[in-house]
Amino acid sequence: MPEQIVEITTPGLHLAKSRGFLQVRDKDKLVGQVSLDDILAVIVGGQGCSISTVLMDQLSQRNIMVVICGQNFLPSSFILPVAGYGRQFQVMRAQTKLSEPRRKRAWQKIVRAKIRNQADLLTHAGKNNIQLIRLAKMVKSGDPENCEAQAARIYWQRLFGNDFRRDHEAMGLNSSLNYIYAVIRACVARGVSAAGLHPSFSLCHKNPQNPLNLVDDLVEPFRPIADYRVWQSKACRLHDLSPEIKASLSSITTLTIPIKDETSPLSLAAVKVCRSFAGYCLGEVDDFLLPALPASQDGSVS
Repeated sequence: MPEQIVEITTPGLHLAKSRGFLQVRDKDKLVGQVSLDDILAVIVGGQGCSISTVLMDQLSQRNIMVVICGQNFLPSSFILPVAGYGRQFQVMRAQTKLSEPRRKRAWQKIVRAKIRNQADLLTHAGKNNIQLIRLAKMVKSGDPENCEAQAARIYWQRLFGNDFRRDHEAMGLNSSLNYIYAVIRACVARGVSAAGLHPSFSLCHKNPQNPLNLVDDLVEPFRPIADYRVWQSKACRLHDLSPEIKASLSSITTLTIPIKDETSPLSLAAVKVCRSFAGYCLGEVDDFLLPALPASQDGSVS
């Protein structure tokens, strides 16, 4: 069975482990249950919910992310397991000692991949992408000219119209983007943990209050894939996120995407990217894997 996103939006529910299941209860009434082995991530957005420590331990042993969301579907915390990859110490030490030239080259590669994916999405949408293709070629080591931001200004208005502004606090379409970004961020955070990487030691993002700076580096090329899903879906045309829309957006984890010479579900692609980057940090390879936009629209959720 494909790994599932378990989302809790009803206030006051209690989450606990029973045998091999995550059970959700409203007081003494069983609301639902999911096999622990079928879960990719747990997203809790309902106020006043509680989670048993036994369940938290079982989720951590399976490297399952728990995401706590606040207003407008913005994550306020990610709960990551302490135990990780067998070579965790070696990977983290190499990660902290990554040379400045290799760090800058890695960020250049990430920004190029993100802009290329944005350009491919504009092609799917029937929009002009020539400026983005040029910007992708112009990205230098470390992106000193901030081609990423230049591309964003063009991309958002081309994709969603001149009146659209990416605003984390806004409702409507921005809420859909916040929600689906939380899903893919959980996938990448899980991959970072599985690869033995430390989520705070980053390439570019430097927010001292963000414990997931590396996750936010590696998630960047995945964002246009999430935008692709939102662009295809009814979320583009609705102001409120219905349970049906959220379910369709969260199914992005099973979307088959290209990664080098093969294809993988996005959840597995995220793990491959993180393991590949760990190899780059260790000096085992001079390049690392990054995702591409699906070539067709077979994953449509319209």
